[in-house]
Amino acid sequence: MEKYVFEGKTEEEVILNALNELGVKEDELITKIKEETTGLLKKKKYVMEVIKKSDVLEYAKKYIKDITMGMGIDVNLETRRTKEHLIIKLHTDNNSIIIGKNGRTLASLQTLVRQSIYAKTRMYVSIVLDVENYKEKQAKNIEFLAKKLAREVQKTKIDVKMDSMNSYERRLVHEILKDFKGIKTESEGEEPNRSVVIKSVD
Repeated sequence: MEKYVFEGKTEEEVILNALNELGVKEDELITKIKEETTGLLKKKKYVMEVIKKSDVLEYAKKYIKDITMGMGIDVNLETRRTKEHLIIKLHTDNNSIIIGKNGRTLASLQTLVRQSIYAKTRMYVSIVLDVENYKEKQAKNIEFLAKKLAREVQKTKIDVKMDSMNSYERRLVHEILKDFKGIKTESEGEEPNRSVVIKSVD
């Protein structure tokens, strides 16, 4: 998984240099760009670090295979990309082991993959792991519950504290309820017992 560095006088120039040299489209790259000043004249330049999404996915797949092999589990991996995430779906005969209680094993595996990529590149990449659409089903359940509780808070004006959730699930709730009238959401508590509180507002 190689990281490339490009420089230029403007952001547009840097991006163009990267696309021309690597022969890819912009949506195939993960980038981190910063502005620097150099010399006595304080000239500005832009420096962009780049990794290819395809390289990240290949690295992540090998990393997952190595871990699951160590667990004695054979997995097949399927990948897809969205604008915000790189998604890897795991197919196995041992889904319950990979998912773990309340999805904790799957969440831990996802964290390990993300941290390993960051250690290699010093760039944050949003990798999402899923097993048999577990995350999608969980998201739908969370959406149903969040909306149900929000409607209750709208009606009763009484705040409701949801069960403890991981950061991904809490973000989902905040996003789902951000346009609900008469309520606001806040995260409270300390990890791993941090939860979302749905509050009534005038």
